[in-house]
Amino acid sequence: MRLLLTSIVLGLAWFAAANIAASVLSWVASRLLPGEGRALAANVLLFLRLLPATAAILLVAVVFVPAHVLYEPAASDESFGAVLFAFAALGVALLVRAGVRLFQVSCTARQLRQWIIVPFESNAGEAFEAQGFPGVSLAGVLRTRILVGSDVRAVLTPDELDVAVAHEREHRLSFDNLKRCAMFCAPDLFGWTASAKTLEGMWRARAESQADVRAAAGDKARAIHLASALLKVARVAGRPTGTVQQAVWSPFHEPSLLETRVRRLVDDPSARPPAATLSRLALATAAGAAATLWVSDAFYGIHRATEALISLLP
Repeated sequence: MRLLLTSIVLGLAWFAAANIAASVLSWVASRLLPGEGRALAANVLLFLRLLPATAAILLVAVVFVPAHVLYEPAASDESFGAVLFAFAALGVALLVRAGVRLFQVSCTARQLRQWIIVPFESNAGEAFEAQGFPGVSLAGVLRTRILVGSDVRAVLTPDELDVAVAHEREHRLSFDNLKRCAMFCAPDLFGWTASAKTLEGMWRARAESQADVRAAAGDKARAIHLASALLKVARVAGRPTGTVQQAVWSPFHEPSLLETRVRRLVDDPSARPPAATLSRLALATAAGAAATLWVSDAFYGIHRATEALISLLP
């Protein structure tokens, strides 16, 4: 039992320490983005945003826990100082905050019950008309639905409705709601900074641009219909209220991006979003780092580092 308790405390402390280090790295990287990150693909921005939480979780789960199991004696009677307990408390706070946010996200599914939802077919696939729903959105995180408010459906032409549904379908194919949820619930310190909010905003802009381009499919007429649908939905739906629901559901229109999206659709409907070459490079780098840890002596190294920290820190 004592070994289990010490493992939990040390794991939480490592989680917090890695989180702080990776948060600083993401913060510096976000400040150095050239041209406000305009040339970066959405997945690169997502990688930078989720780096602190991902790095901390992987360090604890993939490196620290196996090292502690392999090298820590079962009868160990180590005692910890205040600094290690402070780091462990920070780790607990980050995980609790993430858990609370995940619970809030789970509660958004219940909001579907407040609308009378009727399925209908469009050329872009199945969608649901929701009486009283303000706008168009891909609702849910894992089991998603394309919702179209009754007021919105009444003002859209069939062509506009089809391309609006196609836009939300592209969000579904890209798992954008899951990505939004990951950013919203990420257990990290970086998420508290303005730089993280900026990265999230840039990611949303790239995700919307990508969905617009794929929904228009290079067709000028479809692009015009999509631009028209954006303006009509913005007038009918009004401004989003900033709820948890809107933090994790992909909205069809976002006021801050509306003008840019409409201009791009009208002027250059065939424009492509930034290529994902850098995102593939980032994934390859992460895979290489993980492989290096497995084949190197990283387990014993982190065990030695843990022992040193226990003896040195007050």
